[in-house]
Amino acid sequence: MRRILLMLGAAVVLSAIAAPALAQSNADPAKTNVFLYADTVNGTRPVGAKPRPTGCTLTNYFARGEQVVYRVWGSEATTGDILSAENVKYAYVKIPGLPNLKLNWGAHGAVGNRVWFWANAFIVPKGYPLGTVMTQIVFKTENNTFGRYDYELQIVPNLALRKK
Repeated sequence: MRRILLMLGAAVVLSAIAAPALAQSNADPAKTNVFLYADTVNGTRPVGAKPRPTGCTLTNYFARGEQVVYRVWGSEATTGDILSAENVKYAYVKIPGLPNLKLNWGAHGAVGNRVWFWANAFIVPKGYPLGTVMTQIVFKTENNTFGRYDYELQIVPNLALRKK
C-alpha cells in the first residue's frame, strides 16, 4: 500500500511539473513559433473584495471583485528575439464572457530594478461564475508567427462578503 501511495505521489508531482510545458502543446505546431511564459498576480485595487496583505502575490485563485493581473514574457522560436512592442502586432487575453484584454509592453518595478514584460489587469465581475476558467493568451508577431498559451484561473467565493 505504501508503495502504491509513493508511486501515486510521484505521478502527481511529475504531472504538476509537466503542466506548464504542456500549456502550449494544444496549439497548431505549424503556426506556433513563439514561446510564452505567463502567470497571474493579485492586483492592489480590488473592488468589493478584501485587499490581500501584499500586492503582486503570485496566484491563480481569485475572488469576485479582486483584480487579476496577467504578466507574460515570450520569445520567437526561430530568432530568439524577445517579444516587445517592436516586434509584436498584437497580444491579448481571451477571457470567457468578457471582452478581450489587450496586453501592454512596459517596464515594471523600481528604478534600477526594472523588468520588462507584457501585462494588463481586470476586475473579476461580481456575478462571474465560480470554478475553473480557461483563459487563452494570444500573440502575433510582425513576422506573422503566433503564440498561444492556455492559462487556468480559479474563481472562488468572496468570503469577506458572506453574511454571518
